[in-house]
Amino acid sequence: MRRAAALAVLAAACLHAPPALPPLRVGTSGDYSPFSLTRDGTLEGLDVEVARRFARDSGRRLELVRFRWPELTRDLAAGRFDLAMGGVTARPERAVAGVFTRPVAEAGAVVLAHQRLDPRSSWLRLGVNAGGHLERVAARLFPHALLVRTNDNRALAELLASGAADAILTDEAEADALALPGAVRLGPFTRDRKAYLGRDPALVAELDAWLRAREADGTLAALRARWLGAPRAAARSAFASDLEALLALVDLRLAFMPAVAAAKQKTGRPVEDPEQEARVLGAVRARAAERGLDPAAIEALFRAQIEAARALEREFLAHPEEVDGLDLEREARPALARISEQIVARAADLAADPRALASLDPGRVAEALDASLTPAPHRLAIARAIARLRRPPPHAARKPPLAAGGRVSVPGTQQRSALGDVDPRASVISVAHRQESDAASSQKPSTLSLVFAAKSKSSGTRLALS
Repeated sequence: MRRAAALAVLAAACLHAPPALPPLRVGTSGDYSPFSLTRDGTLEGLDVEVARRFARDSGRRLELVRFRWPELTRDLAAGRFDLAMGGVTARPERAVAGVFTRPVAEAGAVVLAHQRLDPRSSWLRLGVNAGGHLERVAARLFPHALLVRTNDNRALAELLASGAADAILTDEAEADALALPGAVRLGPFTRDRKAYLGRDPALVAELDAWLRAREADGTLAALRARWLGAPRAAARSAFASDLEALLALVDLRLAFMPAVAAAKQKTGRPVEDPEQEARVLGAVRARAAERGLDPAAIEALFRAQIEAARALEREFLAHPEEVDGLDLEREARPALARISEQIVARAADLAADPRALASLDPGRVAEALDASLTPAPHRLAIARAIARLRRPPPHAARKPPLAAGGRVSVPGTQQRSALGDVDPRASVISVAHRQESDAASSQKPSTLSLVFAAKSKSSGTRLALS
């Protein structure tokens, strides 16, 4: 009788057990040290370790899927994997295909050579990985160089050692891992952020929230120390992670502008479009009100971005270069709409901690934006607008703020949250606590950690962007 009763209880439990989550399929290259590399037949690296921990913490079985860089966005669109994790740089053509999380690392483009040289020389044979972000950087920054392409990132060092290339273009993190004896390093020439890319906004939101929490508890700092070295392992508070996320989104938005200018030129549209800009500003004001953010403050931030975007578009038209062809209405503007919603969400997160915002040095914040994209005056204007973010004045009528996380749409997916559902209290990190944490660490501080120390003494609306 007791056995029968126990079996009945077990059967009932099985009937009411929650369904198992589907496996987490993560695309990774296996050829990009220290983010994703194959050693003795096993995939490892910073992003592989992050994938394993996220899968474990979320109760999913992890499946690692190899991709080749030229097929990254195509494979993601075809559903070969759910997330791309493996040193993926946040780039416009990738943002068209999906949604990026907050960045987990930064590594600018550098040139390695046997001797000091001018990488802009016309005689230079420059080795570069085919199909990746750095191939585009090479074409943009070194248009006179002869590009020697390889389909395997691991072959870059051999191109230089064998004399097949006079120099190679890589990034700071990979250059550290290559450790080529006697090589001269030039740069960095860019400020590139490594993040994770997915097509399901809900899954990206879940991962983004997990990353924010792992920044706050020091997990990601420890992983960066292991894989990237102590100089790149600075701990980030939740506020610092939100600020870095916002700056990455601003840079990503501005990186679209050459392709936007090319699309406007092709269709006979002018750079300035007052009606479109008015729609943008009206939409972000409405979205800010929903998120408990002062609409005037978010409008000022977007006006600064629009001015910088105009300058970038005019510069492109005056000095055209090869860019990815994007359809303005079907590709560029929908992607920019998603980025805009994320910008408003991250701005709201920052405004939730007014003490930390008050400690920001706009000059330092401007230095954390990509100088290869935007001149200093525009970066400073954007930084000043960020420092002035705030919640609405007490007398202003407010709508109830949305729960953390915005609603965005990605082509071919259900419209769901693409931003992390995070307890707002987690972002309220005092400046004093941040300073104590920095003082206790002997690691080299990041650019953003210096931002706070410099001055401190102690669904929703769909957006369209030109």
